[in-house]
Amino acid sequence: MNDLAIIGAGTMGTGIAQLTATRGCTVRLIDVNKDVAEIALASIRKRLDRSVEKGRISEAQREAIMGRIQIQKAIEDLGDVDLAIEAVVENMDIKHKVFTALERATSDSAVLASNTSSLSISKIADAVRDPSRVIGMHFFNPAPIMPLVEIVAGDKSDSAAVDKAYEATKAWGKTPVRVKDTPGFIVNRVARGFYLESLRLLDEGVSGVDEIDCIMRAFGGFKMGPFELMDLIGIDVNYAVTTSVFEQMGKPARLAPHEIQRKLVEAGHIGRKAGRGFYLYDAPVRVASFPVDRKNFDLSPLLRDAMRNFCTRAGVIDAGTTEQYVLSRVLAAIMNEAGRAYGDQIATSDDIDTAMIRGTNYPKGPLAWADEIGHRNVRGLLKSLNEQTTDRRYDPAPLYANAL
Repeated sequence: MNDLAIIGAGTMGTGIAQLTATRGCTVRLIDVNKDVAEIALASIRKRLDRSVEKGRISEAQREAIMGRIQIQKAIEDLGDVDLAIEAVVENMDIKHKVFTALERATSDSAVLASNTSSLSISKIADAVRDPSRVIGMHFFNPAPIMPLVEIVAGDKSDSAAVDKAYEATKAWGKTPVRVKDTPGFIVNRVARGFYLESLRLLDEGVSGVDEIDCIMRAFGGFKMGPFELMDLIGIDVNYAVTTSVFEQMGKPARLAPHEIQRKLVEAGHIGRKAGRGFYLYDAPVRVASFPVDRKNFDLSPLLRDAMRNFCTRAGVIDAGTTEQYVLSRVLAAIMNEAGRAYGDQIATSDDIDTAMIRGTNYPKGPLAWADEIGHRNVRGLLKSLNEQTTDRRYDPAPLYANAL
């Protein structure tokens, strides 16, 4: 698939256009606002200029890439393409209008893909007469750099369309994973544990923002802690994804959005782009801006033993009780959601692990990590944590609950 249309010239659409044009595709970039499309083209040239300056590409290569990107005014003027990728705002009504227009403007053989991160591909496909043509291609920001692309099959997606997108993504130098249409797909569902469990620990007064981040980096091997990562992504964006996944999954307690995030969003303290989130960014040295109401916590003998068994198998033996408690709770939440996703058959275990490593820079895939620690130890920790709550948010996934 070398002849592409990209609908929407925002951050994601611009990134996908740059990626695919760099890989030799002819790209037709469409936006309802021509000025936005022109700005997108200028931003691509600026990034390519930097690549020329750094010796990554030649001036001739830059001009060839730019020559493969054309701005068009409307979907109706599109003509025939192999693949059309929608990258407009996360609004179902707007996406329906885009896909209705795309179906009219393209041939029956063209694959129609959405870059949505949170909306149902099957519901997006309701807008067209032939839903077999509609799939998901969820790129991660920035698209030219981030390696992962989630290839999503809706309820009526043709397997041939999914295969074409999978192979095209590989040809563009990306790492594709296959996933069924489910809230949050793989990454945005499994990653909820990383954020939500850390927020609970902060709210309970177990540790502060910078302490939890440090623990997850030093003992968990994560490149960024949960709070600095939320600040980077945007707390508003993270909160919106959490809310979307929570509601679409039937509002389970384990995925409930946290009040801390809601209050920060309402205050406009949404991370780096606002100069303040969990950290302050207008000072010479970054400092945590969210206070912790530190409290003592008591662990039952059963929970203490389960935590230590878990951490020992994870290779964390030199950490104190607080560090082990924070690390084990966050890891267990991630592993449990990965186990539930696997049990729901949304993807293979390899694809779940690959998605979390390539899409979020996790040090290990959560399912392989759980295998190392032992499913009985994961289950033991989850059951012990469950005894401390009334909402059963730590109910072990069947993968662990049925372990011998």
